Amino acid sequence: MGSTDLITYLDYVSNWESESDKNVDSLISELNLFLKMDGFEFGDAINEEFKTLTDLAMEVRDMTIASDAMQIAADAAAVASFWSFGLGMAAFVVLEGEAMLEKALISKKSTKLNGKLKTVDTDIAARINSDVKAYIEQYKANNHLINAQAPKGMDNRMCRSYLMQFMAQVQRVKGTITASIFKQYAASARIVFDSEEINAVYDALDDLNLSERSEADVKKFMNTLVGLKLPEIAKGGIVVVQGMAMAIMGQKMKIANTTIEECAESAGIPLEEVGSSAFEMLDFCGKFAAAVTVAISVIDIVLEVLDIVDVVQQCKKMCDELNGRIKENYISYYSSIQEACKKYKKAIAANGTNQTFAAKTTKKEMAAFHTKVVPASADKSRFCVVL
Repeated sequence: MGSTDLITYLDYVSNWESESDKNVDSLISELNLFLKMDGFEFGDAINEEFKTLTDLAMEVRDMTIASDAMQIAADAAAVASFWSFGLGMAAFVVLEGEAMLEKALISKKSTKLNGKLKTVDTDIAARINSDVKAYIEQYKANNHLINAQAPKGMDNRMCRSYLMQFMAQVQRVKGTITASIFKQYAASARIVFDSEEINAVYDALDDLNLSERSEADVKKFMNTLVGLKLPEIAKGGIVVVQGMAMAIMGQKMKIANTTIEECAESAGIPLEEVGSSAFEMLDFCGKFAAAVTVAISVIDIVLEVLDIVDVVQQCKKMCDELNGRIKENYISYYSSIQEACKKYKKAIAANGTNQTFAAKTTKKEMAAFHTKVVPASADKSRFCVVL
């Protein structure tokens, strides 16, 4: 906690600097669909789909035999190393992967169950409405793209949380988001990340983390933050740093919003960076991160089931989990997504269309400035990812 969080965040978002417009547009399409994720009823859709799943699973359970139990355990270990890599809402595919159930359960019913497990995400979404279906499909389609930019060791939950926080902050400041604006902010974040000046902010953030976190301690950090001086072309990156610093203080260090706001304003940080819309955005980030965590946690439940050696007990456990924790997690996911959507909209509405970073900065100007502010001797030894 402290500088590690900020370093990891800047490292990840700056990696999007050279991404293609097509891929960035795919992220923005997901964001636009996310903005429709409020005001729908999802309980009946989940109940109906999970009733079908549970009925099929119980039929398969009743036909199981224990002779192939060791094979299912070995397959589970093989699949775990791959499918634990950020499946998001596709967690149930673990049960179908490598045809494990077909090998372990001598039953025609298993084929039907596997088919349902493979499509349950989109089946639930389609029962809700077309917008939810489109969002879930886009969400899953973007998983590999989002993970591809991650430093080694960063999981899907952290990637998605950081990316949504970055996009939310850009839209809150600009009032809109396009591929061009997205990449300009990513490039500006890269300039800040590669600069020597950011080291002072890292040190100050670590000092704050180890302090009593009193008002005086927060003021001291804010003075360092506002003292980060880089030319105009890097201002977008400075805004990104300020936003993440506020998130770390509020969410990780548990410093009161009022203290953060008062100390930031006292240090001269613009009100729009620390006002109500900024804290609404932090609330959104927390809700969205919770939703992603819930979705991914389904993987852990599935792998727990696959670790059971006795295939009869395994199938019994699967039935229990489908109608228990897994179903509850789907309900929690949709509930969290709805709350996150509402908070996102509230934050954007509260801030209006404040303009703080020129959208017409050329790639040539950005490259020239990047070369100017990052000396070859810059110490990169701190730019590591510790998870």
